[in-house]
Amino acid sequence: MKPLSIRIKLILISTFILSVFGCGSSTEVFNVNIPAHTLSYIGAPPTNDARMHFREIFCKLLESKRESQSLNIDCEDYLWRLNDEPLTAAVRTPLPVHDTHLRILIVSGAFSDCFPEIGKPYKSGTEHLMGLGYRIDYVPVSGRSGSDMNASVIAKTVADMDMETSERLLLIGYSKGTTDILHFLVNYPDLSHKVTAVLSVSGVVNGSVIADRYAETYHKWFENLSLGDCRPGDRGVLESLTRKEQFRWLSLHPLPQHVQYYSVATFTREENIQAVLRITYELLEPINPLNDGQLLIFDQLIPGSTLMAYVNADHWTVAVPVDEAFSGRDPDTVTRNKKVRTVLFEAMILFVVERLQQISRLDNTAPSQTK
Repeated sequence: MKPLSIRIKLILISTFILSVFGCGSSTEVFNVNIPAHTLSYIGAPPTNDARMHFREIFCKLLESKRESQSLNIDCEDYLWRLNDEPLTAAVRTPLPVHDTHLRILIVSGAFSDCFPEIGKPYKSGTEHLMGLGYRIDYVPVSGRSGSDMNASVIAKTVADMDMETSERLLLIGYSKGTTDILHFLVNYPDLSHKVTAVLSVSGVVNGSVIADRYAETYHKWFENLSLGDCRPGDRGVLESLTRKEQFRWLSLHPLPQHVQYYSVATFTREENIQAVLRITYELLEPINPLNDGQLLIFDQLIPGSTLMAYVNADHWTVAVPVDEAFSGRDPDTVTRNKKVRTVLFEAMILFVVERLQQISRLDNTAPSQTK
């Protein structure tokens, strides 16, 4: 009966989307012959580009697991190469070595606790890395609450953590989880010093055009709707995702500079979008067809972050197994997506591990400043 309960709740969400979104018509053309770009406020710190090196790590890891896991996807098909990304270096380096002193907390997206069976990002990937010795936990945020409320939940989780002196803390935000993490860092500056790095995957950084248009409809008709075990919380989930709120908030609240920020963005073609997300994809398409069914390409990068990749996937497929429970996709595609998600998660962790080790070495070798 569990799959049925998931279907019922997804149908309710789908009904909400259908009832208010409708369909759009596009005059834009899907074109990847463009450079990487972002939408940000005046004075925002610049984005650093590390796509070439992340591609090298991901492709090498994918190839190492291809035979054992029967992975039939080409690396170049999974990571978009826009026209400003340098070609991979001819001299290849070995894969980074895992470092289990990296402690990981994951913050899920909106409505995640309404779908506990499928709401946790990278479940298979976390199980794999925990088997290698990593300590990984999910923050129990409220899926229907605003970011300030969830920031307090993250704060309590971080404050209660039993961390060893050698451990460094990485916060991973998926979708609205990124928004919640950014609010935590600003609202709780003392606790933010326990955080070494933040990794955003399909993060709602600038806010969402969809939320901007339909937050009021959600408040009026759907905020009190029963969705199983997930409580209404403070009912601020969509309001906190609006561009008028989040983009303004971002421009007025500089992020802590002691934290390292990393961003992974997503977009794909309409035919690769899961059925329910095609509704919102078509709504965003007239603005820009380079979207993942929830977010536009240029709304997903944290200011001052290191851009790791543009993944060829929709907003759900990149992180959560919605298609395993509720999808018309063929079983082979569903299985492949699960396997590649696990590889992507490991590659992202290896990239962050290597970067933090490089930063640590630079800090240790930097000459002391004396007068």
